[in-house]
Amino acid sequence: MKNKLLNNLLLPLALLLGSFTYGQTVSGIVSDISGGLPGVNVLVKGTAKGVQTDFDGKYTIEGVSNEDVIIFSFLGYKTQEIVVNGQTKINVTLQEDAAELNEVVIIGYGSVSKKDATGAIEVVGAKDLNRGITTSPQELLQGRMSGVQVTTSSGEPGAPSAIRIRGASSVRAGNDPLYVIDGVPFNNDTNSPGTDTPGLGTTSAKNPLSFINSADIESITVLKDASSTAIYGSRGANGVILITTKKGKSGEGNFNFTASQTFSKIANKLDLLTASEYANLNSDSDGGASETPFDDILRSANTEEYGVSFSGGNEKGAHRISLGLLNQEGIVKNTGLDKYTLNGNFSQKFFDNDRLKIEANITASGINNHATAISESVGAEGDLMLSALKWNPTNPLMNTDGTYNQPSDNQRNPLALLDYFTDETETTKIFGNLSATLNIIEGLDYKFTFGVDRTVSHRGLAMSSLLNTNQSFGRGLAYLQERRFFNRLFENTLSYNKGLSERLNLQAVLGHSYETFDSYGESQILRDFTGYTDQKFYLDNIFAAETSAQQGERPERSSVTGIPVSLQSFFARTIWDLDNKYILTATLRADGSSRFGSNNKYGYFPSLAFGWKLAEEGFLPESVDDLKLRAGWGITGNQQFPSDASRLIFTPQQGGSAAISNSPNPDLKWETTTTTGIGLDFGFFNKLSGSFDWYSKKTEDLLFRLPVSQPGPPGAFFWNNFSDEVKSSGVELSLNYKIISNEDFSWEIGGNFAFLKNELIGRDAFKNGVSTGSAGGQGLSGERLQLLYGGQSLYAFYLPVFEGFDSSGNPTYADTNGDGVVNTNFDVPGGVSDRVFAGDPNPDVTMGINTNITYKDFDLIVNGYGAFGQQVYNNTANALFNASAFNRGENVTSNVPTNGENPASSPIISTRFLENADFFRLANVTLGYTFSSETLATINWIKSLRLYVTGQNLFVITNYSGFDPEVNTNKSVDGVPSFGIDYSSYPRSRSLTLGLSVNF
Repeated sequence: MKNKLLNNLLLPLALLLGSFTYGQTVSGIVSDISGGLPGVNVLVKGTAKGVQTDFDGKYTIEGVSNEDVIIFSFLGYKTQEIVVNGQTKINVTLQEDAAELNEVVIIGYGSVSKKDATGAIEVVGAKDLNRGITTSPQELLQGRMSGVQVTTSSGEPGAPSAIRIRGASSVRAGNDPLYVIDGVPFNNDTNSPGTDTPGLGTTSAKNPLSFINSADIESITVLKDASSTAIYGSRGANGVILITTKKGKSGEGNFNFTASQTFSKIANKLDLLTASEYANLNSDSDGGASETPFDDILRSANTEEYGVSFSGGNEKGAHRISLGLLNQEGIVKNTGLDKYTLNGNFSQKFFDNDRLKIEANITASGINNHATAISESVGAEGDLMLSALKWNPTNPLMNTDGTYNQPSDNQRNPLALLDYFTDETETTKIFGNLSATLNIIEGLDYKFTFGVDRTVSHRGLAMSSLLNTNQSFGRGLAYLQERRFFNRLFENTLSYNKGLSERLNLQAVLGHSYETFDSYGESQILRDFTGYTDQKFYLDNIFAAETSAQQGERPERSSVTGIPVSLQSFFARTIWDLDNKYILTATLRADGSSRFGSNNKYGYFPSLAFGWKLAEEGFLPESVDDLKLRAGWGITGNQQFPSDASRLIFTPQQGGSAAISNSPNPDLKWETTTTTGIGLDFGFFNKLSGSFDWYSKKTEDLLFRLPVSQPGPPGAFFWNNFSDEVKSSGVELSLNYKIISNEDFSWEIGGNFAFLKNELIGRDAFKNGVSTGSAGGQGLSGERLQLLYGGQSLYAFYLPVFEGFDSSGNPTYADTNGDGVVNTNFDVPGGVSDRVFAGDPNPDVTMGINTNITYKDFDLIVNGYGAFGQQVYNNTANALFNASAFNRGENVTSNVPTNGENPASSPIISTRFLENADFFRLANVTLGYTFSSETLATINWIKSLRLYVTGQNLFVITNYSGFDPEVNTNKSVDGVPSFGIDYSSYPRSRSLTLGLSVNF
């Protein structure tokens, strides 16, 4: 009885004590930067005891001890482990993990797990995109992906960028990839007008993708091979870039505010003679002054950027709205960019079973570009850049009466160009889509999407009658252009995703797409004002000023109504997954376009790809985390050429007549690219991961325009598909290594490398060569620098070979054909010319290196990239920096007066100015500090706070003598593109950004 009584007393006591030791209840909230996270796994380490967070991110877990460790894990976020240690309330903020986010990738009309992808696909999340001031999405990718080369044409704010995925595939039909923004294809035609300014040459249009606020981008996915781009058919030959903007998340509303201030200066100056050096070396041209004209047109530029966003949602829907403001000054005076953006993303589910989902995405923007007199094709007269570079520093810029010293039209005063020239472009855009997704039965969804792109752009350019150019002095000039675009998309898709058996899963999509593209352009020129000298007045009052023009002078008007284009497509894709090991992807798209002749309206673009997940077979060691073999084949197309190419076109002539300018071709069809490739994705020891790819591409049925043969209409052109080909092949390697990874310190390093070769096979249009790459400058007009010719790379330089100076200082050139006569005139190979193929503007190797380091609340991101094996033609040096220019009283670089050149010699284009353009650029360094939740605990209205500093373009290692080796001035000839020519380019800047991000 005593033992029974003792047991009855001790048992409740033991249970009571045990409840303190093993029966603790822990609760809390798991959130991310936007608020509570539903569905987070909360597990007691080493046990099966666990729960998931509710809709608001709340959880309660019972029966844990002081020594227990609780694990918080969620897809796309870094896992956290916390020791209970007597705590009854544990709140956790999970941090996004870019590597995990990449586990699900968008592939066009759907998504797959990255481990199930069979194509060459790369993804960069928002946290790994380049930082600092960016005006377009292309800049976010520089150096981030293997085989993706981004070249900005110049350092001007809003300058266009050339992006090449696995090199160039076409000669005339364009090499830009297709951009798809939130599922809607973007028409990459120029949205703002470029212009041919009388007396100043051509200026480029602005970047059409500048309307996107970089802060609104969640991720950028690049589809590189035909097996992944064939779903986009006729527009997939140059790769596809999928841009996904940020969406709202369920949970408590989150308000975010960002602000940054950037300070920029020119990154590299040319070694020009100072006034004292010039006077000592050229006393005959000493004007007695001391000027620094190039420095006078530059400034230390400031940029301000602000953004606000609000996001939130519940189990039925989510939303995110953001506003952005960017005010960017260019380092050249009177240049810059003002951008205002509104982005909204909304989703809402309907009915009790959430069977219907409505989504809307919209971006509205207004961009004001401020430009100055910088041209791509000005001749001996010079634009702002050339005039400042060649101005005699001993020649005064101002007269004693305070007016500008304007000696002649051939030596324009750079300060007068700044003051008497105005160039403003205003562009407004609305881009968005509305979609409805209906779940018909389990696994089967129907989706309808309507997309719209509405753009209106006005460009106003004016020169004062006080500006001494042969087009404006005493006359004045106002030039207005307007372009309007209205594109619409109607799309229907059926998607099926369901296991057909325990071993076999099918993911399929079947769709129809219809797009229309409408454009309109108009321009007018007004001259010969009386009583006005302020060019800004001309722009503000052009219609009123028209009435005060000299008697008989009327505006020169021209209007172009673009031919409407429509594109109808049918597409299908199936992804078969057997045993989670073997994956087969088959795609077919049929595109019909009004661009093409009546006999070839439709093109068909198939692809096949296979993936084998070796890591799932069970015969590999545990050290192998991932190993997948990929192989793919596919055909894609290209339709980037004028919409009227297959039609009969008449051009108005003086006197009211019209002439045929384009002969119709009813057989015109798609340019097609066939790609074959194999790849290997791998991961070892939970530290090293990456991918390896080999590919081969062949582009056939090349689209090109040639003059109509006689007795056809004189001056007319004829578009045709020629039997020439472009072949390219390459190898790509991406690596990422986690050096250290623990709670307080992590360090990752990554790199990407691409090796590329291309060749033009000349059988027809290029059998005898087609010249391009026009040279500019004194005595160089009409010269060509490049030749498209069979057996050579695209845009190969074709030049006389410079050998040096003879005893009299005259330049000498090689007799390459051995006929005893040196002939430097342009002539195709096999002729009398001594020109040779001397260089290639396409890099053999591109690379990128990046590293991410975190230590407690600090983070450091470093990104650099480079290109090797390419040449750039320094047309600026060819035109300006020679002994004859110095002799006639112009400034030159310091090496010219002592190089032994005879001042009486006339420099011609040659290998003398073809330079090695290898470079490595430290592009981006960001150091940030995120205040811990403990630090912010006393400020309950601030959820998070981050401060950062970013340096851009910190240094470039190169032997190139120009401003920057990464340059691409548009020097096309008759619409035939060029590449790798530097002429009067806007210099790049080096910048420092201070910024903050606050969440409330």
